[in-house]
Amino acid sequence: MATQEPSPPSSMESNKPGFPKKILGNKLEDKHLCNCCHNILRRPFQAQCGHRFCSYCFNRTVSSGPQKCNACIKEDIFEDPTSILKQGCAFPDNAVRREVENLSAVCVNESCTWKGSIKEYELNHEGKCEFMIIPCPSCKERIRFNEQERHNERECPERTLNCKYCKEPFHFKNIKAHDEICPKYPMICEGCAKKKIPREKYVDHIKFCSKFRTPCRFHVVGCDMSVEKEKIHDHERAYAYEHLNLLLHYIMGMKVSMEGLQPQGLELAGHKLVELQQSLRELEARVSQLSTTSSGPPVQGAAAASSSSSSSGPPGPPTSAPLPPPPTLAPTLSVSTSFTPLPSSVGAALELQLHSEKTKVAELGRRCTELEVKAGTFENVVCVLNREVERFATTMEASNRQHKLDQDKIEALSNKVRQLERTVGLKDLTVAEMEGRLREMSATTFDGVFVWRISDFAKKRQDAIAGRAPAMFSPAFYTSKYGYKMCLRIYLNGDGTGRGSHLSLFFVVMRGLSDALLKWPFNQKVTHVKTTRGMYAGFAALSMWKRSRSGLMQNVF
Repeated sequence: MATQEPSPPSSMESNKPGFPKKILGNKLEDKHLCNCCHNILRRPFQAQCGHRFCSYCFNRTVSSGPQKCNACIKEDIFEDPTSILKQGCAFPDNAVRREVENLSAVCVNESCTWKGSIKEYELNHEGKCEFMIIPCPSCKERIRFNEQERHNERECPERTLNCKYCKEPFHFKNIKAHDEICPKYPMICEGCAKKKIPREKYVDHIKFCSKFRTPCRFHVVGCDMSVEKEKIHDHERAYAYEHLNLLLHYIMGMKVSMEGLQPQGLELAGHKLVELQQSLRELEARVSQLSTTSSGPPVQGAAAASSSSSSSGPPGPPTSAPLPPPPTLAPTLSVSTSFTPLPSSVGAALELQLHSEKTKVAELGRRCTELEVKAGTFENVVCVLNREVERFATTMEASNRQHKLDQDKIEALSNKVRQLERTVGLKDLTVAEMEGRLREMSATTFDGVFVWRISDFAKKRQDAIAGRAPAMFSPAFYTSKYGYKMCLRIYLNGDGTGRGSHLSLFFVVMRGLSDALLKWPFNQKVTHVKTTRGMYAGFAALSMWKRSRSGLMQNVF
């Protein structure tokens, strides 16, 4: 006994609305439709009022409490409480479920050819069709189910990739940004054209690459050219004039700046010098005052002190006198003791300060002298550069004039050459035309007799067989000087029914200059003779000729 296929999950496990109507392969009946979602019933439930609903639709409808049956209201058969939908008032309709599951179904996805029953569709095909359209979880683009893997690997802009150089992961949309910072990204040296240099080693490479272009050493003064390292000296020799000109402008700018700053600096130095001279005069006055004080007559207190000390014994400190000094001499003794140590210590300090000020004055003078020398040197350099610039400008002007003259001469010569080339071309065409006419005239006859000798017959026949040159035309000939113009056309591999087995020969009457004087239509007797290496065959009878569709006379050998 065959095992029955398992049924879909029970009605309580269903979490989807009804099947779409498009999957039904035969006529749709109303009893198979859900009264809520209006699709084909999935796990049908029948309410007390007799209307059927999908299990999912019924549970969703009564989840917020008892509801009125919209189908009963629409059909105007509403009855209370029969038409009230609520939990426990409906039961699974297995009979209708079996009917629905046995209905024939087809897949609604484009290009899918699946066919079967609705039961098979739900078990084996729904949600698994290779042609169904699903959104990409990353970029939300709608793609086919069977293209999901390829889309995730090759097309999705949100996919994650691993850098093939540094192996770090990144989003595909950031690939350019990653290439700009990847330390292993291969770079090409602009100088030596070496490839596959990792970015992290590129800086070290260009330091030693002799072909790498670096800024000129005169870029600080305005040269904006980049030169290969090995050619930097050649560049400096070749552009010496330009470098001197740039250097001149740079020095002139420095001179203007120095001229703007020099008066202020000299003025400050002058003020400083005046202050130092004034301080020096004050110090000299103090020194002379101290010298005069130390060598001149002492003050009154000092004289009294000296006489008292001479009478009492050798001079000594006041504290060692045997008798206390009089009260009136105390101030004079204090003054005498205060002036005694000054000349030796203060004079030395003043001398040191004076020497320091003189040194500063000398240093300022030396600096002023150096500035004057430098200013003179710069003026001399500027003068020399001005003369060089004038000389180079004169030379450049003369070179430009000569260059312009040379350009005018070249342009005139070019025009003459082009004119001569056109003349030669016309002459060549005339010569070729005349040679063709000469060949035609040499082969042309005016007695109605023409002998056509075909050379390299075997080779030309092979070309005809291969289709490269199926037909050949003979030169024109005439019946008389003012007679009919004619030629022959031959198919070495045959033409029409004789192709591949015969040789076809056509007699062609051509348009001539004297056609208006001749009798038409052409009705003359034509005789053909074919000779092959001594073998002779003559065809004189007119009845041997056939007229082809094109109106030409044809003979098949």
